[in-house]
Amino acid sequence: MPVQAVEERPALWVGHVVLATHDVLRSSAFYLDLGLRQVHEPRATDVIAELEMRGGTHLVLVLDAEARTDGRSAPFDLMADDLDALHDTMDARGVDVTPIERGGHAAFTFRDPDGYTVTVNDSHVSGIV
Repeated sequence: MPVQAVEERPALWVGHVVLATHDVLRSSAFYLDLGLRQVHEPRATDVIAELEMRGGTHLVLVLDAEARTDGRSAPFDLMADDLDALHDTMDARGVDVTPIERGGHAAFTFRDPDGYTVTVNDSHVSGIV
């Protein structure tokens, strides 16, 4: 199988990542504030919310009042072009963030409204995505 050049867009990408939430509107507002794009305006009666990330991946927030979320790691991590600026913005808004660790990939974690621990890495893509 031939290796794809970095100038070409990869053939596949992640379509959806799903998080259980205790409050669809609260979680949707939180991730919207981080810079995700709303797919549709959620209503108080909705049991899901969908937000879009770069590359077209959708974060699907699914209402589950019984879900054990506090202290669990999210089943994905995120990337940011300007990790320092995002960290500073989140910290200033009162989000529980860890210090940035600078190793192979610079990264920090934060706690979302449901208590998930989410890792944010600096951007390390190659080529067109």
